[in-house]
Amino acid sequence: MGIWTEATFWRALAAVGIFLSGLVYVRGWQRLQVFHKGPPPKDAPASGRALRFFMAGLALLAVALISPLGYLSTQYFSARIIQHMLLVASIPSFLMFANPVPALLYGLPERGRVMILAARQHDDRPGAGRRFLRWATAPGVTLLTYLSICWFWYDPHIHAATLRYGVVHAVELLSLLGVSLVNWWHITAAWPQTHGRMAPILRVLYTFISIWPIKVIGLILLFLTDSLYDYPATFRFSGLQIDDYIFGAMIAWIVSGLAYAVAAVALVNEWLAREVDKPALPESNWATDEAMLAPGVKR
Repeated sequence: MGIWTEATFWRALAAVGIFLSGLVYVRGWQRLQVFHKGPPPKDAPASGRALRFFMAGLALLAVALISPLGYLSTQYFSARIIQHMLLVASIPSFLMFANPVPALLYGLPERGRVMILAARQHDDRPGAGRRFLRWATAPGVTLLTYLSICWFWYDPHIHAATLRYGVVHAVELLSLLGVSLVNWWHITAAWPQTHGRMAPILRVLYTFISIWPIKVIGLILLFLTDSLYDYPATFRFSGLQIDDYIFGAMIAWIVSGLAYAVAAVALVNEWLAREVDKPALPESNWATDEAMLAPGVKR
């Protein structure tokens, strides 16, 4: 293949995909501006906040796939951990907090947008494919799939295949990003909310559980005396018993899940703020003799 190596091919493909995604999004974001007489609300898909979130997600995606980190992730275990953390937490959180689907739809050619919206309007029609898609994207199924895929790629034999074959590595990265985007779709309650909006306590619990897949892997690796993965290169910090393998495990245990933890705290704050803003019940509704009686006690 000459200078057109397999690694170069995958990086070029990733660059084209990121560029096209950004182009479609910006085009749709600009078109959404006409639906607002003034500046869009900060939680609207056409807001400046949404644009910044989406662009930040694409920039981190370029770092994970196109920058030298993409190559280092095939040479060092700690670099692979950092790449995984970006793909399952930082990148999808930025992309989904942008609520990007409306802008992406309006960035498509009109014919494609009309076809997608027409299919969306007929979601209630019976069909095995639609039923399966609805089941597969349900919060419980999505969370289980997310946990399973994260752990699947750390099986020693499967992980070794990602180091040996570029296409397996590409499938690994795409699967992690894809399932994480759906996972963050539920956490952020981005459009379309085909399954309804989860109750606040369930969203917080869902987010908290999502913290642990890679974190648990890091904890397990820290207690293993021998490395499970045979990477081509390694390093050791001078004067410390910390090499590339231990350093990667430390990153996985200490740092991974940070984006989910921040999101969980934000959801709790949002929930509490909503409760505080609720209007107080009039005294006439609760300060009655009947309301003050203990349950089961009759006058």
